[in-house]
Amino acid sequence: MNWYYRFDGKRLGPVTEGEIGELVSNGVVNGDTEIWDELNNQWRPLRNMPLFAHLFQQERDAPGVSYEASRGYDGPLIDTPEEGQPTPRYPQAVPQTYSFAFTGTGGEYFRIWIVNLLLSIVTLGIYSAWAKVRKNQYFYRHMQVAGSSLDYHGNPIAILKGRIIAVVLLFAYNVAPSISIYLYYVVLLLLIVVFPYLFIRSFVFRLHNTSWRNIRFRFHGIAKNAAKVLYGYGLLIAISLGLCYPLAYQRIRVFLYDHASFGKTFFRLDVGAGPVYGVFLKTAGVGLGAAVVAFGLLRGVTIAGFYGTANPMTTIVTMITVFTILVYLLCIFLVYPFFKANITNLIWNHVRLGPVRFRSSQTTASFAFLISTNVLLTLVTLGFYWPWAAVRIARYRAQRLAFNAELGVDHFTADTEPDMAAIGEEVTDVFDFDISF
Repeated sequence: MNWYYRFDGKRLGPVTEGEIGELVSNGVVNGDTEIWDELNNQWRPLRNMPLFAHLFQQERDAPGVSYEASRGYDGPLIDTPEEGQPTPRYPQAVPQTYSFAFTGTGGEYFRIWIVNLLLSIVTLGIYSAWAKVRKNQYFYRHMQVAGSSLDYHGNPIAILKGRIIAVVLLFAYNVAPSISIYLYYVVLLLLIVVFPYLFIRSFVFRLHNTSWRNIRFRFHGIAKNAAKVLYGYGLLIAISLGLCYPLAYQRIRVFLYDHASFGKTFFRLDVGAGPVYGVFLKTAGVGLGAAVVAFGLLRGVTIAGFYGTANPMTTIVTMITVFTILVYLLCIFLVYPFFKANITNLIWNHVRLGPVRFRSSQTTASFAFLISTNVLLTLVTLGFYWPWAAVRIARYRAQRLAFNAELGVDHFTADTEPDMAAIGEEVTDVFDFDISF
């Protein structure tokens, strides 16, 4: 993150945390120098910024008048005794909660959406890469937390290259069987070999092009480990006839989060397989209940009047059709919201970013209402309500997500390692795929 400071009445910068340390060492600035605090939108003395407090540790340890009293501090204090030394007293860290907020509107996004749609049609899909960048930039830049917005830096040319490669691979996979079964197996083997690499590069690309407060996100996974998780647990799913799917779901999520970072600070997902199985089993129970409800509704409607007045086979087919439709609708409006709300809460409530803890508070009822009204209004308007539906979903997710930070958000430091070389970024950009994180 970059900082600005006042010197001789002038605003100077931006400078990095390391450069501020050098300025302090060289005597150019001191603890009374004002630094712009982006979080609180105000100028604050350098020594009062948690990220730079260590630069003035000697002032805290000096005998005589206490550091806090000399600075006019009268807040709560805590003791941190050291053997053989006077007990210094420091301001107590007060945990802070930061809530996410989405500031976009359906009307604004509709104008972007309709232009994206029309240009993608006119250009036979070529513009879709630019459409994706415009869409992501709109949603990222309107997602705010702690007074700052996310940002998206994706290159549409890179995304277009990736989509061309994806189309070529998909075309080869579908056409190969009609040419030769051996060619089909060769293409299939090629896809199996390269998929973990493409999987990794997609997350490298996506996180590398996402930032908050000028700090980039990173993904550090490698293809070999991704292959072990994807294919190892994929094979386990097949052997167990699907019973190990929740376990695979948990391990893949752990792999993704544990290899992601914000600057130099890594994420960590500490949820076990047991709670994930719990959500899947409860969802299965809700699904079974939905099937029972659908059957009960079927018995209560006039379908029963078909008996004796219609061909028995017609009656059976009609009942099966109506039953299937009812189950499908209940899955959309009840089972899916139940699973999505509960698995989202479970994952985010076990995610850490260094000392930061996240908190998600979605509920089945509120999410089911959101999905139901979105689907109905989108159908009634022949799809034109979709931009408003997308904005409502983004706003709901933001309102239900927050994080607690005992030290505030200023302690994060940007990743100062050099960005990947041009050839590395080219490869990253080429293999951009829409795999959900």
